[in-house]
Amino acid sequence: MDIEQLGSLFEEFLRIYKLVNRKIIIDLLTTELNTSQLLKLYELTDGEKPTREIASLLGNISHVTVANIWKRWAIIGIVIPAERKGRYKAAFNLSEYGIISVENE
Repeated sequence: MDIEQLGSLFEEFLRIYKLVNRKIIIDLLTTELNTSQLLKLYELTDGEKPTREIASLLGNISHVTVANIWKRWAIIGIVIPAERKGRYKAAFNLSEYGIISVENE
């Protein structure tokens, strides 16, 4: 099996996984992102921004709180570790699951 075939199989697996688990993913995201602040925090979790920058952008949260929320989210699987140590990236595109972003409200 070559790399191209493996990539195609992975894409098919991912499509089926998202379809089968769609309701579970939506329920998990809506439970965890139940305030506009948490929703905005999730949207800012891009793997690039450090905790201090995100805390500054949100305005009413400490960088320690951002780090603690990221740790909790990593345990339940809605963020993944980024390339830079201590940073995380959102694992799901909210619009793909029909969750309205803070900017679109």
